[in-house]
Amino acid sequence: MKMRKLMMMLAAVVLGGCGTTTYVTDFTDRSVGYGWLNIKDVEANRLHDVSVYQFRPHTSEPYYTTALKEFKGGYLYWTRVLPPGSHKTLSASGQRCLGFLCSNATYRYSFGKQGDEVGAVTIRAPGVYHLGSFDLKTVKTGFFEAGKFEAVPATGAPSRREMLEEILKDSQDTPVIADRIRRELASQR
Repeated sequence: MKMRKLMMMLAAVVLGGCGTTTYVTDFTDRSVGYGWLNIKDVEANRLHDVSVYQFRPHTSEPYYTTALKEFKGGYLYWTRVLPPGSHKTLSASGQRCLGFLCSNATYRYSFGKQGDEVGAVTIRAPGVYHLGSFDLKTVKTGFFEAGKFEAVPATGAPSRREMLEEILKDSQDTPVIADRIRRELASQR
């Protein structure tokens, strides 16, 4: 009986730690942030996570996960829940895969929380914001140094219109966001 009680408490603690993201249902004050990454020149060849960080104003929940999709030779990522403030693409994580078999090594490409312009945007009013399109490139290092990379503006990225049209396909269930994307597409003509 004691063992069962202990296991139930352990399960509650473990599962309680998984639910730390706020679920957004009212999108009237939220914005879409989107970007594109080309990873063909780094170790990973399949991305599974891109995170956006809010660095101003300070908040107790500054991390935002993104939707992620292989798109036009790279990866399109977006989030529909960014509040007003200063945000930037924080990191991307991926693996090296051959077909459906993936290595057990995870590669994390951290863009830094502050101080540079990679994937940075300031949201003053709800809308649609482009976080940038970047090529990730491996930087040569010494034999005993950790691997490094740099993010440079992408040369072969899809247009903003192409990216927004793709995001719109997955945003039909949220009318406020879908309308914002349609207005942004109309303004690009």
